[in-house]
Formats: sequence, structure tokens, C-alpha cells
Amino acid sequence: MKKIIAFAVRNDELDAFKIYSEKLGFEVTLKKENLSPKTVDFCKDFDGVSFLGNCTVDKEVLEKLHSFGIKYIASRSTGYNNVDLTSAKEFNIFVSNSTYSPNSVAEFTVLSALMLLRNIKKTLSNIENHNFSLAGLMGREIRNQTIGVIGTGKIGKLVVSFFKAMGAKVIAYDLFKNENIDYVSFEELLEKSDIITLHSPLTKENYHMINKKTISLMKEGVIIINGARGELIDLNDLLSGLKSKKIGGAFLDTFENEFGIVHTDCSKTGFNNPQLDELLKLDNVIVTSHQAFYTDQAVSDMVESSLTCLHDFFTTGNSTNNLIK
Repeated sequence: MKKIIAFAVRNDELDAFKIYSEKLGFEVTLKKENLSPKTVDFCKDFDGVSFLGNCTVDKEVLEKLHSFGIKYIASRSTGYNNVDLTSAKEFNIFVSNSTYSPNSVAEFTVLSALMLLRNIKKTLSNIENHNFSLAGLMGREIRNQTIGVIGTGKIGKLVVSFFKAMGAKVIAYDLFKNENIDYVSFEELLEKSDIITLHSPLTKENYHMINKKTISLMKEGVIIINGARGELIDLNDLLSGLKSKKIGGAFLDTFENEFGIVHTDCSKTGFNNPQLDELLKLDNVIVTSHQAFYTDQAVSDMVESSLTCLHDFFTTGNSTNNLIK
């Protein structure tokens, strides 16, 4: 029986780990700690590793895993910018990411657009103060908007279909194209979209893709939604755009330098992120806790996908989600 160690395990994952470890014949040890240079020694005497996107899988960690004879590691997250893939290849360690219900993020994206278009943050604030007037609350209908979707993988593709079903005009940008989607250039998408929603993985090439220059190409009053990775947006430039009214609103489920803030109760300790502090004070900005993925179905899927990838690695030497080519 293969022995797996899983890091950054949350209580909501326990049932899924029990179900799929038994189904796949694994002996799984669960750790609440993140995988990092400080905790990697826990991996000794294990055959494989499962981890989350908030873990640090750098060269130091991978070199240690190699010294322990570990060849296969599997993330329970879709994004993999926390993994040094170059070093993984150097140490002959195969890495996989996970797939999960795309409905979770796609539905959250539609919710995000509706909340901004209908001024829900300001509405709730008014109601809490017993202000029931309609002043400043007139909204817009999705069917009258042009939605620009950046990234049309499983999630982005579903986002396109959802907004189309609501009557919106939808355009998209991606290096890899799907059928039945109206693709345009990146610049054209910026120029024509009333709402821009991000669904791309984070790479060196698209770091800060939303910045002062790209914002200048956008429509006046554009709405920006980020349910992908925080570093796709330069927060300082986003703030400048919001203050100048070039950007009409933003919904950020993920943001720059979120590590140590999201998925953490900061109500007593506070946090050190001046840009986030400014954003939270704006009526036309909504920030959530990197939770777009967070449904019962998606959590189960992520555990299943991670353990299934490890099972495939052990039995065939490869996985459909293998990131090392």
C-alpha cells in the first residue's frame, strides 16, 4: 500500500480524504501545516505528496523530496504558480494539478457581475443605516453588457456560456481557442468590454496584465472581476483607475499579496496590505476570501483529483494532469 502525506488539510476535506484514500488503496497521513522548507522533512518515508496552492514547493523543497526518493506530487489546486516546475523537472519529480467543478467559480463570477451591476455593496450599507432611498442605486442589466472573458479553459468556457444564456454579448481572449466562442485580440477585448473577467493561470508572461497601460485602453466605467490569481492585476494601478472613475467597479476574490490574509481570521490581528485597506473602503469594490471555488462539490473534487493523479502516476508513470513535459 502506497503511503501519501497531505499538507494544508482543512477540516472540510476530511470526509473526501477518507472516501478516496480507501477507494484508491492509499494510506494517507494528514497534516494541517503547509508544505514548506520547514515542514518538508515530514515527507521522509512517504511515496507521494498532496498539497494546496498556498504551499511553498520551491527548489529547496523539491531537492529534499528528491533525496527522500519521492517522484510524484499532486496539488489539490488548479493554479500551480507556487511550484518551481523547472526544479521539479531537474529532480525528476512529476507534478500534477487538480480539476474541480468549474461551476463553482463560473457561478461566483455571475454573482460578482450582478452584485456590481446592481450596487449591492452600497445597498446593504444603506439598509444597515436604515437608508431605504434609491439614490445612487440604479443598476444595469447583463443583457445590455459586453462581457470580456480572458482565459477560456474549463471555467472560462462555462462563464462564456452562462453570460450568453443571460443575453449578453460575450467576447474572449485566449492563446488556445475553443469552438463557438467569439475570440478577439487582447486589445480589442479591453476596448469593447463593459465587464472584464479574468480566468487565466498566472504566468511570467501575464503577471500584472491589468496595469496602467491596459487600463487606459478600457471603456470608461469598466467593471473588472478577478476570480483567478491576484498577481494578474497591479493593485496600485487598479486603485488609480478606481479613483479616477475610469474603472466603475471591481470584484476581487483574489488579490496581490493575499498570502497570510485570505483563509485567515484577521479580525483581531489585522493585516499588512495598504492597497487592500483602501479597496475595502470603496462602495464600488467587493473583496472576498479567495472562495469562488469553495463549494462542497469542488472540495471533494480537488481531493479526488489529487489522489487519482497520484494513483495514475504510481500505476502508469503518468497522469492526465501532469505538468512536467
